[in-house]
Amino acid sequence: MLHIISKVPLTAPLFDRLGTNANDSVIVIGDAVITLMRQGEWANYWDAVLANMSVSVLAVDLALRGIDESDIVRGLSIVDYSGFVDLTVDHSVMHSWH
Repeated sequence: MLHIISKVPLTAPLFDRLGTNANDSVIVIGDAVITLMRQGEWANYWDAVLANMSVSVLAVDLALRGIDESDIVRGLSIVDYSGFVDLTVDHSVMHSWH
């Protein structure tokens, strides 16, 4: 399953759900990219998710919010729109969290 996270605020139960299947992937888009800040309140949650599954972030959404790659948690894949499409092709089931 591809989990598409686009809105804030996030909740701890969401992160509990994300860590349950190593075959799942996550892409963070829109306003949710601010939760990826290395010094932010959600950094520990993202580190736990990254230990179990692939997490990507849409590059244009980082750029639009003035967030540099060095400011976000380590281990993320930064993708363009083509990479987002590739993720949707790789996962037949998608769930949008908003």
